[in-house]
Amino acid sequence: MSPASVPEEAQLVSLPQLTIWDRYVLSLQQRPVFTKASTSGVLNGLQELIAQRVAGNKDPKGTEKVVKMAAYGFLVSGPLGHYLYAAMEKAFAGKTGPAVGIMKLLVSNLVIAPIQNAVYIAAMALIAGTNTAGAIRAVRSRLAGVMKMTWSVFPLIQAFAFRSLPQPLWLPFFNLVAFVFGTYINTRTKLLANARKPSAP
Repeated sequence: MSPASVPEEAQLVSLPQLTIWDRYVLSLQQRPVFTKASTSGVLNGLQELIAQRVAGNKDPKGTEKVVKMAAYGFLVSGPLGHYLYAAMEKAFAGKTGPAVGIMKLLVSNLVIAPIQNAVYIAAMALIAGTNTAGAIRAVRSRLAGVMKMTWSVFPLIQAFAFRSLPQPLWLPFFNLVAFVFGTYINTRTKLLANARKPSAP
């Protein structure tokens, strides 16, 4: 029996089944901005949700904060990271060698990371309820400390990604790493805040 005479349903069943990971990578290729934005949105919302649950927070606006964090990831963090790293790749297109890897690390840490961290700090301040002036003050007061932590951890992670992962997977990988660190820091911050609250009589 020739392939053309096989019923269409049978042809579909015989095709190899795609795993969830295969579908995700395919989506990254076909809809990179939407897929990265969705990944960032889910991880940011989940980070806030886990931190609230572990810290035992009973904030009446807890659900609202989870939604706002997810919206920040989807609308801001994901697209911003995509276009920043895409611009870096475009700048180094066709260039190879160890020097290129070093230059990518420098650009990533001296240009991309400060932009992302400044936007993150401002967004967190706005989500917490401050105004634009307060968000600017938060960036000025916290950016140096956040950058110090970033530079102590992320260069090795970035070097691994640049050497071992295809470019479309960089941002999801960085988002996953940031999710782990962010969940830890967010949870620790909430636990410390709870410890400072006066106990009920």
